[in-house]
Amino acid sequence: MTYNVMMISPVAPLMHDRQPVSAAGRTARPITRHYAALDGLRGIAAIAVVCLHTGDYFQLRYLPYHAYLAVDFFFMLSGFVIAHAYDKRLATGVGVGTFMKIRLIRLYPMVLLGMLVGLAAFLGKDATSGGIRLIPLLQATAMNLCFLPSPALTYLRPWGFPIDNPLWSLCFELWINLLYVVIFRFLTVSRLAAILAVGAGLSVWAAVVFHGLNTGFIWATFYTGGARVLFPFFFGVVLARLCLRHRADWPWAHVACLALIAALVAPSFHDAALDPILVLLVFPAILAIAAQASANRVLDPIWQRLGVLSYPLYAIHYPFLVVISNFSHGHHFSPVANNLTALFTVMFVLVIGWLAATLYDAPVRRFLNKRLNRQAPAAV
Repeated sequence: MTYNVMMISPVAPLMHDRQPVSAAGRTARPITRHYAALDGLRGIAAIAVVCLHTGDYFQLRYLPYHAYLAVDFFFMLSGFVIAHAYDKRLATGVGVGTFMKIRLIRLYPMVLLGMLVGLAAFLGKDATSGGIRLIPLLQATAMNLCFLPSPALTYLRPWGFPIDNPLWSLCFELWINLLYVVIFRFLTVSRLAAILAVGAGLSVWAAVVFHGLNTGFIWATFYTGGARVLFPFFFGVVLARLCLRHRADWPWAHVACLALIAALVAPSFHDAALDPILVLLVFPAILAIAAQASANRVLDPIWQRLGVLSYPLYAIHYPFLVVISNFSHGHHFSPVANNLTALFTVMFVLVIGWLAATLYDAPVRRFLNKRLNRQAPAAV
């Protein structure tokens, strides 16, 4: 069984508290809080997904089975960070076009790189063994670059985003961001409660019908991604608004990262019931606790690095895994050699992800912000 599940895009880490200085020389109240533990959660979830795909494609004996729920957790993180960063700006006049431009600047450089890697993998396969039809390949590439699914390559893979499968969840990320900004001024407490109720119902429905929430990435069931995104994203929005009113500093709250690991590595067990419990109850508790974590001189630098790594790792790991695992199986590696190759692949994509983050993603986004969005806030 193949668990081709991609996490939602890890959004940019929130800035550290800034101390603006008033005209009188006194330090004003901090305007932005940094949630270091959330960076750690995002990085842990990204690595869990890589381990899930590695175990699946290399046919290892153990899989972190519920790592596919990292998608739902990242939807939740996205709602929290987006609301924290943009609620006030949207309330004071930032328009839909400006908001979506900011989001595309954040997401698209790594999307483009992941698509190029995936396209190169397809072309390499065609050059060595054939079987790739050029026109459907170009059709799928064009559609996927526009954040739209395509059935053009279902004769090879059933995915809606066959060039670089992580884009299926990025697609829903962008769509839910657009919905959020369009209906922002109508999001009263009662309406948010109604959205959460509908979203919870859709999550339960998807889990019952599909025997768990490992769904949404296949072309035939792509619509179920919409059932998965609604509750997590808007719960994150609600939690961000609550955290603005109720501030706590809990040194022990960093254990939320251990709780997330335990949830993602949990074995399969009545997933139609367990998956909604994790998404609707456990993940909200983990996020709520981590959002109250106090600063930690030892852990915070680790969490920050994991946060930087998470999105590039998500965006480009999949094509590498497919190519290297196909090479291992095609050359009939022994079980020991196959396991060592799987370990090498994980280390390799971690290094590639870090290089992509520091040498490509950050410089490109700085350039785009300077050229296209000169008034963009620094937190972007």
